[in-house]
Amino acid sequence: MDMEEYQIPIKHRLKRKDLVKYIFFIFSEEYDKSDVETIWDIKIPAERLRVLLKQKYKADYTSNSYIYTQLKHYEEEIGFKLFRIEKKGSNDHNILISIHNKMSAFYQHYYLYATHKIKIANGVYGMIQNFISENDLTRPVNILLGSGCIPYYLAVILGEKSLEEKNKYAVYTHNIGIIEELRGPKVNSRYIDIYIPTGRIDPWVNAILGNDNNLYKSTEFDFIVQSLKYIYKGKLYVDSQEESERKGIILKECKGIKILTLIKDEFVDKPLKGLSPFGTLTDYNYVVVPKMNSRSGKRKKYDLMFDRYQDLFNPEIINWNYIIYKVIAESKK
Repeated sequence: MDMEEYQIPIKHRLKRKDLVKYIFFIFSEEYDKSDVETIWDIKIPAERLRVLLKQKYKADYTSNSYIYTQLKHYEEEIGFKLFRIEKKGSNDHNILISIHNKMSAFYQHYYLYATHKIKIANGVYGMIQNFISENDLTRPVNILLGSGCIPYYLAVILGEKSLEEKNKYAVYTHNIGIIEELRGPKVNSRYIDIYIPTGRIDPWVNAILGNDNNLYKSTEFDFIVQSLKYIYKGKLYVDSQEESERKGIILKECKGIKILTLIKDEFVDKPLKGLSPFGTLTDYNYVVVPKMNSRSGKRKKYDLMFDRYQDLFNPEIINWNYIIYKVIAESKK
């Protein structure tokens, strides 16, 4: 999944899903080049969104209210809030759009920071390809992809590349989005096998939850890729206790190179009431983050919070789009 593919002209108007996706891309770009503390601080006038949609995606909208209406209809379709819309008076020129700041469901986070998640996923994909090349691998690569959106975006890349490459993968996952993605018609199923544990489907996190982890514990993985919801004082959290228990077992009892994928907005500076950690930063072998630079060079809130843990990490690969940190061996004792 290359970033350039999203710059290709599409249509005079976009399908609702594509309109939402590209608006989130615009918010990510605005966040990258601005000095605001969080992406939720950004408010974009609908008029400016129209201009940017035309410039970047050749989608020509003649009405601010039409964009507003399409966003509302899409939220009704999926059953989740994605945007905050401020409409002052009856004038269509006074519409401000920002991102809804209380997101917890998979289908909300799927869109949030999409460009950053693609950067991270490409970084992890590069690690896998290097592993295949260095070991001259002919057997399938055993990968455990956890719940959450960044492992999902990695699965999208694996599926797309299966049509042009002949690397074989055995993907173990309880992520429903990944299961749906890798069994689709655009994936070469001869090169990707999917293995899933039993349990119940939780539509909120879009994952299979339960205590059947024997499939994971009995497999020796090449890579284990996880994301999470919060980091507080180096400890890792998610909202669901069931999900936390499964993540903890994977982290503590499964064998393989463990990779933590972070946007950096996971860092919080207040205690998390009612939640138990499933692990720590130093339980992983690698941490992969997007590379972001504000126009002025000012460090953002989450960058500064991440910097507190720099003594735990050693930058191994610094790419234009991502940074791969190796967790320092001494910190894992």
